[in-house]
Amino acid sequence: MSATLRELALTEIREIIPNIFKVFSPDDTASKVLGALEEEGLYEAAVSLEDSVGIITVRDMLGVDQPAQTKIEGIWRGTDSVSPDSTVLDAAEMLVRNNIRVVPVTEMKQIVGVISQVDIVNAMCGAPELSGHPAKELIRSPVFSLDIDEKVSHARRLMLERGISHVPIVEYGRLVGEVTAEDIVRTFITPASKATTGERVGRRTSRFPGNVTGVIDTNPLSVGQDASVLDVACGMRDRGKGACFMVGERGRILGVLTPRELMAPLLRLRAARELPIYIMGLSDEDFFERGVAEEKVRRVVRRSMRYRPDITEVSVNIKTSQTRGERTRYELTGRALTKDGQINAKAGGWDLLRVFDELTSTLDKAIRRTKPETPGRTRRRRSRR
Repeated sequence: MSATLRELALTEIREIIPNIFKVFSPDDTASKVLGALEEEGLYEAAVSLEDSVGIITVRDMLGVDQPAQTKIEGIWRGTDSVSPDSTVLDAAEMLVRNNIRVVPVTEMKQIVGVISQVDIVNAMCGAPELSGHPAKELIRSPVFSLDIDEKVSHARRLMLERGISHVPIVEYGRLVGEVTAEDIVRTFITPASKATTGERVGRRTSRFPGNVTGVIDTNPLSVGQDASVLDVACGMRDRGKGACFMVGERGRILGVLTPRELMAPLLRLRAARELPIYIMGLSDEDFFERGVAEEKVRRVVRRSMRYRPDITEVSVNIKTSQTRGERTRYELTGRALTKDGQINAKAGGWDLLRVFDELTSTLDKAIRRTKPETPGRTRRRRSRR
């Protein structure tokens, strides 16, 4: 389904979250988690502990020595969560801000899915305008690479030290393959589901022996300097890759692109979404109320723009209609300007911030009622990394 990047940014994440996901407890072992992820073809999962939620990925297993005896309580990372009606842009910002690959999706304090950087980049393939965004402007450089004669243990150590999941392999300076954290973990750690009689479940082969040629992917995703963001995003989706290497003459690596870098054009829309909001009728002494009130209005505008992305300005006019002793009654009128005209809402009362709550709720409902008719969306299934 084609969409503009702005439309995608305002799409609720319920439209793109994968149907299959796993939730684990901190008491589960690393071996159990790895086995379940491999069985479902997943790279990451959610973790739940009472009122806390978090994530765990295959890469987190790189530092585990005894997976069958190691509970993930010391491995998983606690995170915030997003709701199914959060926008794609909100989710992308949370992922980048917290430097995480995936975030749990919760509803009524229950985990109902996960949304990852990969899911968002897959969805970006439906935004044709990205063909006009040069990928070379987003590459991360320098790139840590290893020679084809290096050991697997060296690749693992580099990943742990640098916090990376993909290491390009070069021969005479030319890209010939890549090794990923998933390649190493799935090759050298036996998950519970793969153990055989007499084999210690979750066994780790001592010191990760052998050369990187034993786990190398000889068909890494690479592009030239003229590639667009759309080329890279769709290439990663279609080939199930977690990274793309930009190469120059003679196959020399110029930089790397991961989902994090590819989300940059989407994240740039945040500045464009911060519409002008005018609150008129408050005195200079009411700076605290002004700040709180403006944030209340801005939050509802962000939600409402999913339905009316053509909103260009929002204003609130405050009038004091009468007083009773030291109390003041407030009459508020809110207006959201769109290409078709304006959407109005009113509220009144004695407590200014409560009146703002009533006004924003009324304005939100009024905007939703004017939502243009659009074809129904279909849920996307995620591509396996």
